[in-house]
Amino acid sequence: MTDRELLDAWRRGDTLAGQTLVKRYYQGIYLFFYGKVGPEISEDLTQATFEALCERREGFRGDSALRTYLFGIARFKLVRHFERRHNAQRRFEPLADSVHDVALERSLHAMFAEREAEMLLVQALRRIPLDDQLLLELKDYEGMTARELAEVFGVPAGTIASRLQGARERLRKEAERLATRPGLLEYTLTDLQKHMQGIRDCLGSGRKGSS
Repeated sequence: MTDRELLDAWRRGDTLAGQTLVKRYYQGIYLFFYGKVGPEISEDLTQATFEALCERREGFRGDSALRTYLFGIARFKLVRHFERRHNAQRRFEPLADSVHDVALERSLHAMFAEREAEMLLVQALRRIPLDDQLLLELKDYEGMTARELAEVFGVPAGTIASRLQGARERLRKEAERLATRPGLLEYTLTDLQKHMQGIRDCLGSGRKGSS
């Protein structure tokens, strides 16, 4: 069955269709949250994302792929989570604010202890604005096109190229600042996509190991 057929059946009360659809996309949505909020909150936000998908009966009209629509919901849930945690004196701005968490980084450091390039990227990613981080991860983890990224972020497709360029530059500057030895920065950035995929693979293995 197609995503749309499964979603329609789920909304009519077919729990098996719902389980099939959730299984199809659970890993990607969970990992979308995992490196930013840790395992427990990731479970809650992933569940909330799928609940919103089922409840928004008129929200998904089939104009885009269900996957991009689902990641759009996930981004909204993540931003709302950080808005609630943020200093109430100033609004959380995903285009400007990072989500660096020292405790979570210590946990990730243990996971990436033997993967120096990936650890450098993990640290650098946490220090750039949230939307920069999400943009780079969805492109390199999920292989999304510019059109799909535009749908997730709710912006014109023509702005994605410039946003990606800016995000990569900010990532490079943070990695340059954090690199601990000569040659590490060049090695890491020379094959950025490979190392980004290495992060996703390691996070996926970490999730399976903790299940």
